[in-house]
Amino acid sequence: MKLQSVSLLGAITLSCALLSACGSKEEQPAPQAQAKPVVEAPAPAPKPAPAPEPVQEEPALVPIQSLSDADDKPSLVESRNFASSGASVEQESSGPFVIQVSIQPSRRAANSVVSKLSDQGIKAYVAEVENPGELEGTFYRVRVGYFSSIANAQQFGKEVLAPQGYAGWVDNRKNDRIGQPSASEDM
Repeated sequence: MKLQSVSLLGAITLSCALLSACGSKEEQPAPQAQAKPVVEAPAPAPKPAPAPEPVQEEPALVPIQSLSDADDKPSLVESRNFASSGASVEQESSGPFVIQVSIQPSRRAANSVVSKLSDQGIKAYVAEVENPGELEGTFYRVRVGYFSSIANAQQFGKEVLAPQGYAGWVDNRKNDRIGQPSASEDM
């Protein structure tokens, strides 16, 4: 009961306040917001279509630069015959491991890399593969081999290939024709 009377008293008070506010004869005009003129920005000019890049059948081969200083690199004459330069590991006539130094989209480009390696006294070959890794289509792996152990291949890569400007990784020779390389080891 007490709650009802308090609610009733509150409602009456509120009604009186509203009536007294509405009953005043002086009305204040509502403030008008002044509209600012809208300035439209000029529409951006359409961008010209990019010029089509020339299609190149085979990318140009660029040797990977060694991270060491040029003074540390052996000269081309010194490096042509790596066997006489004191390399502790040599290529073998057979073995389960190889070093992949390049992958090319054409056989001609791959043969060019093999030829450059051969000129430096390094035995290399080309392995054709379909859809290697994330690439689609036929590609040609350039591989240097052969080695009896991963450690020998890694050592050969560090002592012979890296100073020549080649980078690569050790792979199993059995993967020559497999698209997704597996069991590979970085040099």
